[in-house]
Amino acid sequence: MTAPVQPWRSWARLVRLRVRLIWPEVVLIEVCVLVAALCRGIDYLAPPVGGTATLSVIERTMPMDAWAAMFIVGGTLGLVGLVGDRWPLASIGHAVLAAAYAGFAVGAFCEVLRRSPVEGWRTPTDWLLVFAVVHWGYADAALDVWRERRRSG
Repeated sequence: MTAPVQPWRSWARLVRLRVRLIWPEVVLIEVCVLVAALCRGIDYLAPPVGGTATLSVIERTMPMDAWAAMFIVGGTLGLVGLVGDRWPLASIGHAVLAAAYAGFAVGAFCEVLRRSPVEGWRTPTDWLLVFAVVHWGYADAALDVWRERRRSG
């Protein structure tokens, strides 16, 4: 039986710089991105003082309470999943947040491309290449850990 193809192994050969993170740093980063999501969710609970004009196009697509719930639920599931690994809660929480940030990025990119001149692309780039990717990576890693512990336990 052949081993499954793992595309990241071929990418790893292209990368010459190796960064080694150990458990405390990785968990600290994970806690920070989950707390940041919770803070965003809490912020969405309070209506913007200037009205919805300060919101991006994607933020205006759903009620503020819905955005708040998405970020609070994602952040909470992620944090609870860190404490207990009986269910893949951390993976689900991170997946919700990865999808939310990717959605933000797509909507913001659409808004940016309508502008003349095209400007303001930094924020959607951050949402996509930092927040969505980090949460996707943690979702994948949490699911792998959950599966491994389930098999051995």
